[in-house]
Amino acid sequence: MSAIAIPDLLRRFAITTLTFEDLASFDGEELGSANNPYAVIGLTISRATVKAGANLNSSSRGVALKSGRLPGEASQDEIELRFVKPQGGFGFFYRTPRATLLMVKALNSDETLLEEDVLQDGEGYSGVIRARAEIGIVRILGQTNARDSTGNTSFYMDDLDFGRELKAGY
Repeated sequence: MSAIAIPDLLRRFAITTLTFEDLASFDGEELGSANNPYAVIGLTISRATVKAGANLNSSSRGVALKSGRLPGEASQDEIELRFVKPQGGFGFFYRTPRATLLMVKALNSDETLLEEDVLQDGEGYSGVIRARAEIGIVRILGQTNARDSTGNTSFYMDDLDFGRELKAGY
């Protein structure tokens, strides 16, 4: 349906918001199948490290997730979200201190691409809404220019919003 740049566009859904503040004691630890604090709500977050004091321009500010390097990729970082039940929309605040662009890919559970958005701003809000709940996987990829000698493509995300069910009246 469409990429979004403000959280208000998700208001038609019954939204769950993860501020990650509850993960402050996991500072520096990587999330994944072995360390998955959100399994109980049907969400697995991979290739992300908890970063206390990240202070993004989000509602909660403090704790955020920092992306992890893709294996074998010198110029690409990723955070992957997998939902047990497909979602109708999602969004998050981001900051890309060194990545030159951020790609947000929404896929169904069979890994078929539904939507893709490319962001070149240093920070903001990004997400996707669909006409029906079909988003099973979200891949957020940070890339840097091949001439960037630092090789640091990490980015941060905070205040993850997602929803499956529409509110009454929509």
